[in-house]
Amino acid sequence: MITLRRLPLSQQLALVAASCCLVATLALVALAARSSEYTQDNLQNAYGHAVTEQLAHRLASELATGDLLGVRAEIQKLVEQDSIAGARAVDIDGVVIVEGGVIDTLPLPFTAPILIAGDMAGWAEVATDTREQDEAQLVFIIGLSALAVLLSVVVYGVTRPLGQRLARNIDAVSAELGDVAASPDNVTNELEKLRQRVAALPLSLLRPGATDAIQGAEHYQDTAVLYLRLSSLPDYVDTLDEQRLQRYIAQVHRLLFGAAGFYGGRLQVVRQLGLAIFFNDEHKIGSPILRAASCGWLIQQACPSVEEHLRLSVKLGIAIGMSELGIGNSDDIYPGLYIQATLDELESLASDSDDGIAVSVAASTDIDLTTRMEVESASQGRQVLGGLADGHRDLLERQLHVLLKAVLNTTSST
Repeated sequence: MITLRRLPLSQQLALVAASCCLVATLALVALAARSSEYTQDNLQNAYGHAVTEQLAHRLASELATGDLLGVRAEIQKLVEQDSIAGARAVDIDGVVIVEGGVIDTLPLPFTAPILIAGDMAGWAEVATDTREQDEAQLVFIIGLSALAVLLSVVVYGVTRPLGQRLARNIDAVSAELGDVAASPDNVTNELEKLRQRVAALPLSLLRPGATDAIQGAEHYQDTAVLYLRLSSLPDYVDTLDEQRLQRYIAQVHRLLFGAAGFYGGRLQVVRQLGLAIFFNDEHKIGSPILRAASCGWLIQQACPSVEEHLRLSVKLGIAIGMSELGIGNSDDIYPGLYIQATLDELESLASDSDDGIAVSVAASTDIDLTTRMEVESASQGRQVLGGLADGHRDLLERQLHVLLKAVLNTTSST
């Protein structure tokens, strides 16, 4: 059953259809064979009784005159027929008077009394030969079974191209989703491949307006913070008209929100020119610090394309840090007060890191981060993100392609 699930969709559909066809046709073959056997038995019984009664009538005439030679002649004439295996005449005491053919090794279902002047003189017994009918029945069943198998093969051949057409459509959708998530290994079934790729999608990116109710426990665990300083914004506040300034900020918002959606980050304004994206809880990509760094990399790499599209500078200072508590909420302000020190530290790092992504000391020791990204030393004792591991780079580049396509297309439509 597991092997069947691993087969391509076209083969699965063809095998299931062919199997159903084979089971249905073999059931009809069994019904036809049983019906034919029932009809043949009825005909054979009627024939056997008729022959036996006729033989008893003729033997009564011969025995009435004591002509045993006539009795033998009647029996011999009867057994010469292909449909009769044997026959015999038995007296009232059960002693065989005359016997012909092979009868002892066969059942004797057909008997008729021999009556002379109304008195019982014995019995006539006849065994019919059904070998020819049995062989014909067997050939009939084999022929119908072969036809059932042939029909199932035809159904398999017709169904498989139809399944391949359906599989190609599913594969096309799966290939589009493959730009977002890593491709599953050694998966030949199209539905299983599609299921794995859908499971790897950043579904939060598809629900930009939905926010889950914040549970207090979330804010009492380690939280990674990606701090973003809008370095270009002060230059445009007094130089751009209101409408264009709003479009500029909306575009930056789409970029940040879309990148955060890949990793389950929550975007929030925390300073006059600063925004923070918070990451906590478990995630299939890795630790909160790794997700913050990956999100920062996506934003940094996407900025040049957004600048070219807007024809305005999108200069960001980016820094990554770690806090022991989260952002808090209206029911519990303590975590929000506690995290301010981390935000102050990251604001300082971001102000000095217009070209790279600064990493705080607390964040630089994360194992997931150091195994997939390099942390390099920079001037003034700062630490910045460096190169990426090949596997992680492939995933980020696919996500970057999807992010730019979504953000720039949205801008064009508006």
